[in-house]
Amino acid sequence: MVSSAILLAAGRGKRQRPYTDVTPKPLLEVDGRATLDYVLRAVAKAGVRRVCIVTNHLDEQIFDFVGDGSKWNLSATFAHQNELRGNGDALMSVPKEWRRDESVMVVATDYILDENVLVELAQTYATHGADIAMSLKECPIEELSVRSSVEVDQDWRIRRIVEKPKREEILSPYAASILFILPPEIWKYLAQIQPSPRGEYELQSAVDAMIQDGFRAYGLLQPAPREWSKG
Repeated sequence: MVSSAILLAAGRGKRQRPYTDVTPKPLLEVDGRATLDYVLRAVAKAGVRRVCIVTNHLDEQIFDFVGDGSKWNLSATFAHQNELRGNGDALMSVPKEWRRDESVMVVATDYILDENVLVELAQTYATHGADIAMSLKECPIEELSVRSSVEVDQDWRIRRIVEKPKREEILSPYAASILFILPPEIWKYLAQIQPSPRGEYELQSAVDAMIQDGFRAYGLLQPAPREWSKG
């Protein structure tokens, strides 16, 4: 069982402006609930007991909403990402006091998650005896260039990830959602990655380096998570 999770909640939410000028993206509501509430319920149902939430934009609102996490039967702490330099940098914002000797879930907080999505991911992780598990979604070819392309074999073992691929680099119609289970070695690999051409430190680059070094990674094909939209 994976007992801890890092939740990525620092983004500015440019695509959701002007709503995110006054409300952080994870607190935008769908059916009367903040997207962050969907995520917290899903991680708790998957057996997580401890979360660290990485924040930046309008973070006081997130502190007030989550509190100590007890509403979700979780123990919550927070980390501040000083500059928005990618999801890998967001993880590196987590203080060294956070336990780094155990596997950890990494979850984006702008997803409207079904409560069982992370339960299913944890089951895939356990069933395969995997080092890494990730949620995959099928995307149109034209969409992959702004996401990722993931090469899998017939058993759904992941062989390679290309982040924001050029058309000729597309490996499959599958992209990685930011729903991962990662081993403790992720911290060493994060410290070694170089910034992308966009100047971002990308978690997927560290994960791909681990896969190339022999870590066993498996994907679970799931419906693409819904995201907030005006309406």
